[in-house]
Amino acid sequence: MRLKAERINLWAKGKKQGPVRIELHPTNKCNARCKFCWQITNNSQDNSHELSDERLLSIIDEAYALGVKEWIISGGGEPLVRHEVTMKILNKIKKCRMWGQLTTNGTLFNKEDIENLVDIGWDQVQFSIDGPNPKIHDYLRGKKGIFEKATRNFKLLSEYKKQKKSSLPFLGVNTILNRLNYNKLDKMIELAHDIGSQLVYFEPLYPGYLSKERLELNEKEKKELPDHIKRAIKKAKELGISTNVDRFLDTNLIDKTHFSDIVMNYSPNSKNKFISAPCYQPWYLMGIKADGLSGCCSTFEDGEFVHNKSLKEIWFGRKFDNIRSNMLERKLPDYCRKCSVVVVVDNNEIRKRLMNVPQEVFTGFKEKLKKWIN
Repeated sequence: MRLKAERINLWAKGKKQGPVRIELHPTNKCNARCKFCWQITNNSQDNSHELSDERLLSIIDEAYALGVKEWIISGGGEPLVRHEVTMKILNKIKKCRMWGQLTTNGTLFNKEDIENLVDIGWDQVQFSIDGPNPKIHDYLRGKKGIFEKATRNFKLLSEYKKQKKSSLPFLGVNTILNRLNYNKLDKMIELAHDIGSQLVYFEPLYPGYLSKERLELNEKEKKELPDHIKRAIKKAKELGISTNVDRFLDTNLIDKTHFSDIVMNYSPNSKNKFISAPCYQPWYLMGIKADGLSGCCSTFEDGEFVHNKSLKEIWFGRKFDNIRSNMLERKLPDYCRKCSVVVVVDNNEIRKRLMNVPQEVFTGFKEKLKKWIN
C-alpha cells in the first residue's frame, strides 16, 4: 500500500508514474465449467486470438522497464491450460525479482511444477476451492475429481516447502461465498488447515454470471450468515489461519449486486479530487486479458490492445487518461458493478495514507473510514 500511495501522490502532483501491479490472464481456456464463471453466459467464447507466447513474455520486459513490482497471474480461464508459457512467465517474473501471485484451480500441476514454484521462490499461490468436500466443490466447479486433484496438489506443494525449509510460496485458498457453502465456513477453515494453507480468502458472488440456478444467498440465509462467520473467525484463530471472512459481517458485501453504489458510498466528498476519487486502481494497476485487451483495473471492459502498442504507450495514452479523468470527476464505468470488497478496502487504506501528507481535511467520512481501516 505504501508504494501505491506514494505513486498516486506523485500523480496528484502532476508527475506521471508507471503501474505498480499487472494482472495478467495467459488464457481464457479452462478445464472446468464453474457455475459462477463469466464463461457460463458466453458459450460463443473464441480463444483463437489469445496473445502469443512471445508477446506474453515480452510484456514482462516492458513491465519491468515501467517500474512494475507486483504480478497477479490468473484468469480468464485456468492459467495452466497454457502450461508451458505460464511456467515460463512465473520463472521470468522471479528472474526480474518482482513479486508474484498465481491463482489456479490447482488441478494441472505436475511434480516438476510444484518443485519449481518452491525452488524459484515464487511468492504466493491461491488455490480456488469453493467447498470443504468433493460433493460441493466438484458440483460448483462442474467436474468430478477436481476437489481430489486440487487438494492433493496443495498438500504436495506444502510438503515440498517443508522439505526445502522454505517459507515460500505463501499458500492460500480462494472461496466464492454462495448458498452451498455459507453455513460451512468453519469447515473451509478446517480444510485449509488440513492441506497446509495459511489463508482463506472469501470473495463475493457476482450474480450477473449465474444461470437459472440460485447460488446467491436469500434473505433468510443472509440473516443466518453472521453466526456462521463468527464460528469461522473462532476456528481461524484456533488454527492460526488468516482470513477476511469478518468483512462479510456487513451483509451488503455478500454479493456484488450493488457494488458500484458501495464503491461510491465509501469515498468521501472532498475538494481534493484525489482524496474523493472512488477508486485508485487506474493509477497503479494494469490488467491484460488473454486476447490482449488491457485496462486499468481488475474488472475492466474498456481499454486498448497490446498487440501493436507498448505497455508504456497504453498506460500513458489518451484512453487511460480519460478513465482517470472520469474517476476524478466521480464518474464510475459500468463495469465497477463487478468490483470486489478487497478493492474498496484497499482504496480506503490508500486514502488513509494520502491523508498523511498536507491536504484538505474532508468531513462526514471519518467514522465510515474507521470501519474499514481499523
